[in-house]
Amino acid sequence: MRVILALVFLWACLLVGGFWYARQYIDQKVLEIQETNALNVQDLEEKMQSLSAEMKIIKESLTQTDKTLSSTGTASEEVKKHIEEMDKQLKELEKSLNVLQESGNEDY
Repeated sequence: MRVILALVFLWACLLVGGFWYARQYIDQKVLEIQETNALNVQDLEEKMQSLSAEMKIIKESLTQTDKTLSSTGTASEEVKKHIEEMDKQLKELEKSLNVLQESGNEDY
């Protein structure tokens, strides 16, 4: 009878010890996973901040490009106006030159 009690006690101790060890193992693994997740979250937050900064730079560049294109459009319109004015002046000069040439030919 003592042997049976000793075996039951030993079995109960092994059972409790096994549960305790399993709980410690699970708690350790959960802690490791939480630490890994915390590092991954921190890494992702840093990457998001970096992407956010890059997006801000790109938006600013696009805004500058848009302003440049708008001013380029205005500048090209101004250049076109100047070219038209110069073309008019050139035509007037050609007329004047023709008049001078005709009056010069009449003198001879």
